[in-house]
Amino acid sequence: MKRLLLLVLAGCVATLLPASAADTYATERAAWEAKLAAQPTNTVVLVALGKLCHNRATLDGPDAGEALKLAEKYLDQLLRIDPHHAFGRALLGSATVITAKEAWLPTTKISRVRRGLAVMDAAVNDAPDDENARFTRASNNLFLPDFFDRKGIVLADFTWLQERVGQGRFDAEFRQYVCLYHGRAQVKFGDKAKAEKLWRSGIAIDPKSKVADELRSALDPGTAAK
Repeated sequence: MKRLLLLVLAGCVATLLPASAADTYATERAAWEAKLAAQPTNTVVLVALGKLCHNRATLDGPDAGEALKLAEKYLDQLLRIDPHHAFGRALLGSATVITAKEAWLPTTKISRVRRGLAVMDAAVNDAPDDENARFTRASNNLFLPDFFDRKGIVLADFTWLQERVGQGRFDAEFRQYVCLYHGRAQVKFGDKAKAEKLWRSGIAIDPKSKVADELRSALDPGTAAK
């Protein structure tokens, strides 16, 4: 149980985007917040802010706590306007899982994770064709301890996404992220050869992209230091 709680505290969520400098995050957030001030009910802006702050919170930097609170704030605003927004619901569920790291009591940590999982599951069940909701759930759940028994969910979501990657759906960056995180899932569940195949296929989508650099680092961790 102690090991489980440490894992929930330290690594229960995935980083959906590569880390960016604090000033870049602040600049992007300020730009979106200016748009929101002018259009307070614009759901596209609220999704962008919720996603930006959510992803910042996953990086565990000094501003992670503030970013998490902002993510919850903007996603709550979004869902008051559009209660059925699948991606917004999935992001809010993921943010709820992240809050487990802030709790002291073991029972509170576990209950927050389970509550977040329930929100993500409901979002995907209600909108099974929403690729953003599926990716959010899969990449979040990938980093949970085995105690939560999410292997089947993670692999099912990534299989669904990968099939559509193979059909050429989604933009190039999203397809590359699917390959990156699906590969990480295959490594976790014991199939490194499949992971490497996925990473190579991801690089081929756009060899010059920043995500391609992450994929190369996954294939050869030594390249990250070069």
